[in-house]
Amino acid sequence: MGFTDKCDIFASFHEDGFNQIISHVRKQRPSLFNYATADVAKNRELLCKAIEAHPIVFIRNNPLVTIVNPLPVPGTNFGVNFAVQLVDLRIDFHPGDEFNLPPELDPPLKAQRLAIKLRLCGGIGCPPKEIIDKFIPPPEDLSKRPETGTHGSDRPRDDVPIITLPTRQLICFCLDAYATGGVRIVTYNGKPYLEPFLDGFEIVDIKPVELENGLECYIGLILRLAVLPGLRLLLKHAPLNLTQGATDLFPQPTNVVLSPMPVSAALPNNPAIEEDLLKVFIKAEVI
Repeated sequence: MGFTDKCDIFASFHEDGFNQIISHVRKQRPSLFNYATADVAKNRELLCKAIEAHPIVFIRNNPLVTIVNPLPVPGTNFGVNFAVQLVDLRIDFHPGDEFNLPPELDPPLKAQRLAIKLRLCGGIGCPPKEIIDKFIPPPEDLSKRPETGTHGSDRPRDDVPIITLPTRQLICFCLDAYATGGVRIVTYNGKPYLEPFLDGFEIVDIKPVELENGLECYIGLILRLAVLPGLRLLLKHAPLNLTQGATDLFPQPTNVVLSPMPVSAALPNNPAIEEDLLKVFIKAEVI
C-alpha cells in the first residue's frame, strides 16, 4: 500500500529522529536545559551535573545556564542559591520499546499513545551553620520605630533587594519522571487545532507517598492547564505553501492549502501514533 493511498500528502516523524534532535539542541542550546542563580552560574563546579556542550557554544560565547532569581526564604529578604537541570529527555511512540514505564502508569504503552521520560537534577545551596549565624537579624530597636499609630508590618518590603546567602556546595538530588499521552485534532469555535494531551504523570520513588502524589497532582495541573494548551496549533495558521519559490510552475497568488484528512473506517486515526512513528495524513487543496 502506498503512503498516499489514503491522502494527498503523508508525513511521518520517527522517535529516533526526535530524540536525536533533542540531543543536538541540548548540546547546542544548553541554557534551555540548565537554570541556576548567578553565583552558581559563575562557579559551574557547583552544578549537580556537568554541562555537555558543543564547542560552538564556547566559540560564540553563548550562555551555558539561564540565570534565575534566588529561592526566597519566606519572612526575610534572604534567598538561597539553587540550580535545576534537565539532563535527559526521550520520547517513545507506540508500541513502546525505548524504555520501561513504571507500574503506576499501567504498562505496556497503550495503542495510539506516546511516552516521555525525563531526568531532572536539582540542588539547593543551604549555607553551613556558621555562615547562617552571621545573618541572623537582631531584635528590632523599638525606640527607633516611627510613631505611626500602628505596629507596621513584619513582612519584608518588596522594594528591598534579596540578599543571596553564600554557599560552598549544593545539596543535589535527581528525579526520574514519566508521562503518557498523545496528539489529537480538536475543534474549538469551529476551528481545528492540533492538540497534545496528557494521560498520566509519574515521579519515581519519592517518600512519603503523599508528597509524591501531591507533586504529581500539582505538576499535572501545570501541564494540563498551562503548558499543553500553549502548545496547541491552529491548523489554518500552519499551511504548507508548496508553490513558494516555484512561480514558474504555479502562478502566484495560487497556493496549496493543507488540512487534515477526516477520520474514517479506512483511516481510523489521524494523527496516528504507531510503528514508532507519528503519522499525519493531509488533504491538499489549490486555492
